[in-house]
Amino acid sequence: MIEPLPDSAKTSDSAARAVLVGLRAAWRVPSIIAHDFAVLLVLPAASSERTRASESAQLAVLVAHRVLALLARVRPARWRGTCLHRSVAECVALRAYGLPARVMIGVGNGAAPATTIAHAWVECEGVHCRSTRGAAELEMLAPARA
Repeated sequence: MIEPLPDSAKTSDSAARAVLVGLRAAWRVPSIIAHDFAVLLVLPAASSERTRASESAQLAVLVAHRVLALLARVRPARWRGTCLHRSVAECVALRAYGLPARVMIGVGNGAAPATTIAHAWVECEGVHCRSTRGAAELEMLAPARA
């Protein structure tokens, strides 16, 4: 008979999974932006595996952001430390836990005349996201429909 894992083993397994999810999310960012970015702009279909916002999902996001910051130092730079790259990594990590995250893009007028600003952030119901909209007045862009 197989005995259930003690709570400490379950905790270390979930932390190890969170680290791996975060690493994978950061590593995949350039490829996702180049090929599959539109998928992250819409809410995913309802998942039967949806879990509550957990410490593991938050740890995965933290790892993804930190790994992305390290990868952005690699030359030639495939990864960047921009809001878009961070938002994609965060969205991928949250979706790995079944959470309905999506990347939002907004544009607005800059402080100087004839300048435009753009920003990317993540929205996920019931989850405090690290990538936030901020205080700027931005018009949100909607994904184009084919």
